[in-house]
Amino acid sequence: MSRKVLILVNPKAGKAKIKKDIQEIEENLKRLNYGVVTKYTTKRVNGTEVIRNYDDDYDILIVCGGDGTLNEATQGLYEMKKKVFVGFIPTGTTNDFAKSLKVSFNKMDISTNINKYNYEKVDQGLFNERVFNYSATFGVFSKVSYRTSTKWKNKVGRLAYLGSATKEIFNIKPYKMNVYTDEKNIEDEFIFGSVSNSNYIGGFNMFKDEEIKLNDGKFEVVLVKKPKNILDTAKAAIKIINGNFEDENIYYFKTSKIEMESEEQIDWSLDGEFGGKKDKVKIHNMKESIEYIMPRKTK
Repeated sequence: MSRKVLILVNPKAGKAKIKKDIQEIEENLKRLNYGVVTKYTTKRVNGTEVIRNYDDDYDILIVCGGDGTLNEATQGLYEMKKKVFVGFIPTGTTNDFAKSLKVSFNKMDISTNINKYNYEKVDQGLFNERVFNYSATFGVFSKVSYRTSTKWKNKVGRLAYLGSATKEIFNIKPYKMNVYTDEKNIEDEFIFGSVSNSNYIGGFNMFKDEEIKLNDGKFEVVLVKKPKNILDTAKAAIKIINGNFEDENIYYFKTSKIEMESEEQIDWSLDGEFGGKKDKVKIHNMKESIEYIMPRKTK
């Protein structure tokens, strides 16, 4: 019996060109004796709802879209308690998680070489009851991705993020927070925070000098303290972008779970999409909770 594949497509992701490639992707899989069904996200129906509403069995989910589309799909899998292999064809603007996974950016690669791919277990994060694949962030710059219009991102790509980020530097707001982990407790004021499982966040290779393991059961946590002046802010931002966390204004550590409480509700971003306003969050690492179809590593 042939294996069944559900293809989830966000036709608006990136340059909005993936739709013209779907028929060829379907035909490639059918030639390899896979049963194929394709579903599209719309303005009213996102990836989570597609997964919720699709009742038939399938063995493999292939997501065609950006990091946000992958987040929606994996949230649906989590809610439905569905364990399937996940393939990812990245067509977004920054594709942070795709770069960390080291999946192929060739749209046809997974459909022509799926039988030659490996299956690799990867950690996920649980943010209260929401899944995230690679990052939960708050503070300066964290809103840039979801506040930048899709039309503008499709038109100018990463420059859209840079334009929005420039405006953020003049609207910095500190948040007084208590942070609790098994290893340490911190009370301070922060202008930015990230809990992540990725080399890349917001298009920047933040952890390029570190070996980030996607299945070690640990998050990388970065917290930037309230600066004395805008010059200190700029210095801290440059260090983070360059993967240098040795600064009096930066906390950097690893942990498998973390709780954060703030005096006011804070906007959070999950995998670059709006994650809600929260004053209390519990985040824990779900070690090796999802299995991706990934190209064989070459020596």
